[in-house]
Amino acid sequence: MSNLYMRKTKLIVGDREITDPLTIKFSVPFGDNDKVDTIDIQVYNLKDETIKSISVNKAVILSAGYVDDNGVIFSGVLKKKETKWEGLDKITTFKCIDCTLDYTQGVIKRTYARNTPASVILRDLARDAGLAIGDIDLPTDFIYRSGKALNGKIKFLVSEIAKDCKAKLHINKGRMYVRDRAKGDKVGLDISKETGLIDAPEEIEEEVKEEKKVKETKETKETKDEKKSKSKSENPQKKIKGYKIKMLLNHKITTDVIIKLKSRNVNGVFRVSKGEHKGDTSGTEYYTECEVVPV
Repeated sequence: MSNLYMRKTKLIVGDREITDPLTIKFSVPFGDNDKVDTIDIQVYNLKDETIKSISVNKAVILSAGYVDDNGVIFSGVLKKKETKWEGLDKITTFKCIDCTLDYTQGVIKRTYARNTPASVILRDLARDAGLAIGDIDLPTDFIYRSGKALNGKIKFLVSEIAKDCKAKLHINKGRMYVRDRAKGDKVGLDISKETGLIDAPEEIEEEVKEEKKVKETKETKETKDEKKSKSKSENPQKKIKGYKIKMLLNHKITTDVIIKLKSRNVNGVFRVSKGEHKGDTSGTEYYTECEVVPV
């Protein structure tokens, strides 16, 4: 475990690489919803020349962890930068988003023919947004029997189609995921005191929508269309018992990762629903906190 405390943090903005001995502070949220996550990365006492050379819309990659185990915890785009003084320290804040600007600002006007499946449209929109596809595995691959007319911002169009398919949507490290709400990624990750778990897991309750599966019978194929899909009734909410856990910063923890949790009071397999990586290379703060629900 001794090597785990040898922290390693690296920030790349455009073609500029920033690392020790400069102080870097960050807060990187993640979650299984369609919200575009915004993160703040603060760097202390950057040279004026370096600050001026970094322009908005550049790619941003933040890696964190330890000498023997580190990796990317954020990949996105620089949206804004600002520099201010606090006492003797010059602090530059980089405000970033975890997707492309085309995803948030791009507008599409396109019409699809009758009987086009939602999966085809989603893949086209991911390409339009410049996003890689992490996973498209739809609970219901909705068929637009009357065709589908797109006219609007990409992020809203993707969200609308995901709802038609009763799927969850999230963007993570430049990849688009649209899939069943309970699906996760098995990466063989064990979380225990021996691997960095801090304190006992805290029991929580998480509200989720109880989606009803749609079976496309002959009747639904003939009667279901885009208009009806928009006028769906509210899905009831159900509560799931989960846990909030805190650990030494672990770059492998992110949205939908499946973990094995082992503690004095809790043992089981869980899916990460949301969380945050927080770090301060000059202080004691360097951890990952997340909420998990049973698989």
